[in-house]
Amino acid sequence: MSWGILIASITVHLILIYSIFDVYYTSPLVHGIPPQSINSQDFPAKRVFVISADGLRYDTFNKYPEMSPYLHSIMNNRKGIYGLSRSHVPTESRPGHVAIFAGITEDISAVAKGWKKNPVQFDSVFNLSSNSWMWGSPDIVNLFDDLPNAVSYSYSADEEDFAAADASNLDKWVFDKFEDFMASAKTNEELKAKLNKPKSVFFLHLLGIDTNGHGNKPRSTQYIQNIKVVDEGVEKVQKIVDDFFQDQNTAWLFTSDHGMTDWGSHGAGSDDEVLTPFVAWGAGIKKGGQKLDIQQIDLAPLISSLIGCPIPVNSMGILPVQMMDSRSSSYQFKAIEANFRQLKEQIIFLRNAKSNRLWFHQFDKFGDKAMESLQNTLISLGRDRRFSAATSLFADNAYLMKEAIVFYHRYDRQMLGAAVSCSFIAWIALVISFLNSSSQRISYTLLVPHRVFVTPFLCSIAFSIYCSLSFSQTVYIILPIYLISILENHSGLMKYVRERSVTFFAQPDWLNKLVSKELFAKPFLTCIGFIITVGIFVLTFVDRAFLAAVFVLLMFLPQFYSDAIVSYWSKTWMLTCLILCIFPFLPAVGVSTQLPLCILSPLITAAICHRLSRRPCLARLQELLKIMVYVHSTVAVFLAVVNYGFDKPPSIARWVSWVSIPLSLVAPSLLSGPYILDRLVAYSLCFYVPYTLLSISYESMFVIVFLFLLAMFVRFEFGHLSDVELFQLKIDSTKVATGGYVEVRRTVVCVSFVLCTLFGTGNFASINSFNPSTTPIFLHKNNID
Repeated sequence: MSWGILIASITVHLILIYSIFDVYYTSPLVHGIPPQSINSQDFPAKRVFVISADGLRYDTFNKYPEMSPYLHSIMNNRKGIYGLSRSHVPTESRPGHVAIFAGITEDISAVAKGWKKNPVQFDSVFNLSSNSWMWGSPDIVNLFDDLPNAVSYSYSADEEDFAAADASNLDKWVFDKFEDFMASAKTNEELKAKLNKPKSVFFLHLLGIDTNGHGNKPRSTQYIQNIKVVDEGVEKVQKIVDDFFQDQNTAWLFTSDHGMTDWGSHGAGSDDEVLTPFVAWGAGIKKGGQKLDIQQIDLAPLISSLIGCPIPVNSMGILPVQMMDSRSSSYQFKAIEANFRQLKEQIIFLRNAKSNRLWFHQFDKFGDKAMESLQNTLISLGRDRRFSAATSLFADNAYLMKEAIVFYHRYDRQMLGAAVSCSFIAWIALVISFLNSSSQRISYTLLVPHRVFVTPFLCSIAFSIYCSLSFSQTVYIILPIYLISILENHSGLMKYVRERSVTFFAQPDWLNKLVSKELFAKPFLTCIGFIITVGIFVLTFVDRAFLAAVFVLLMFLPQFYSDAIVSYWSKTWMLTCLILCIFPFLPAVGVSTQLPLCILSPLITAAICHRLSRRPCLARLQELLKIMVYVHSTVAVFLAVVNYGFDKPPSIARWVSWVSIPLSLVAPSLLSGPYILDRLVAYSLCFYVPYTLLSISYESMFVIVFLFLLAMFVRFEFGHLSDVELFQLKIDSTKVATGGYVEVRRTVVCVSFVLCTLFGTGNFASINSFNPSTTPIFLHKNNID
């Protein structure tokens, strides 16, 4: 391969990788639109307290009412209103709290900018309030404290230990610090004056439940008992607040940012993760009523409306007026009218930004005329004091306004996605052309656009300028045309197709040849097989059980080789694939812990190494295999001692575990010679050590079988060599068969292997497949929210 092809390949792949984030991970935030104030000073509450029990599941909260007697007394005695709050994917702490206080789901553009400290500026109830105070985890309260009117108090990140015996101390810290804060306000006149200002927000973030869930699982005693600690703290906080202010102008909201799976993780969209409880009471809150089902983002306009602040400008939430005291129907109308104006401003801004596109069309379900009609009707109903009818009308049309915002935000996505897809296909075709060519050098003439593509090239540039596309978007439009131009320069594809077509159709029996087996049936069946294979690959991302179909396809791999050695191993290959078919139907790793399997797997590996070390044909690997017998036996003993001999892994265990990672990278080169077989064995056995230390169930057993399959695949690829020749083959040797058909076969098999590694023991496509329990030997601090 020439340096030119390598540089071109890196450049194209960097563009294609960046395009994923640039096209699909775009920020929904709109900057430069004014906040829409509520045209009333008769707001129902002077201050609002938001208490977030991080990681509290909806079902657990309701299943154990005896653990939260105070909150359930509010629910049962009809002192407030309660129900179900639906969070959004990703169900993580930052997105959840941004949804509560800003009314937006996770800004997915942040994935390329950071995770802990919020990397994107957004409007929230905190910067719209007169003053805000926050207590809790530094990872959460620091998201909102970069404001002149906000003050935060947080504990050290080192205290977030999910292996600690009692993580509820984190919540007790918050309640104690709040009590100290309010006590100091009694003697501090300046602070007391600030506290008595209207439009104040107090936020208490309680991380104990989430930490206990990660470390001990949601069904554990620690998790359930932590709910009691939170309930007692909430009762204590309200008594302190009522005693301090004595004005009954405080609104209260208790909720959670997300739930949690049974195995102590979150991030995906299962009911256990998405469904969270909420309880609201106090000033401006309706007393009694049926249980409600709301969206988490609806809490932001509720908080704003309770204290009379403008709703955050980028909020997608709809004010749940059914939660507000019905005695203030006039104020409710003005609040929902502000909510309408706030959503309308987003629609207008986004529509104007896209209006210069060719063939621009408005959102069919809610265009300018529909929006103007809705606004006029709301004003008319308000003038007639038909507040209930206006509220119902807005509620019926609010979802269309949200759909319009999403429509304009994603307006260019289909066009850009198609351009990127064409670039992928064009690049694949270009690579195949180079692989089948004797010349693999890139010359200047090859890079100059072909004359046939000059006009499309210039038209695409003009199109991008007219539509005011960004530089990166212009590149996505131009790239497929340019790659096809290079393909034509290199292969002369159009000339070849034209000449072959003229020759073919000049034959008198061209119709019969067209439908013949060689020209029609074989390519047709090949395309069908390719489509089925790709379809199974895609379905694997939907349900890991489809991975069994991938293993079934791999069973037929020996049929694509003609070497005798492949026929010798074919039955073993098929049996191994059948064994691997079992794993996708097992529960995903993380649901339960199977420590005996974790200890057994290195013992099996040690036994295999011991057996192989006694074979004369592997005399050169004898020392390596003997060392690995001792290493894997030691790993088994280490796991048994750490897991059964200690409640919490000692520090020395973490040091040993961390050291195993760099050693597994360095040791293979030191323990093996410059032979392909030696290096493969060394790397496989060395990498298996840290993998085993990270295992909590059957995944290390899966790897043993999978490594055996990989070893047979390597033998298949070198099927034209005898065992002796393969054993003597050095790393810098090039004795592998090449060609278009061979490369396609390897590509399909390698993609299959990648899917096997991703979904063989769990759902790698879902963030909640990660189980914090896999890392106690390596980590003890909660760094995953």
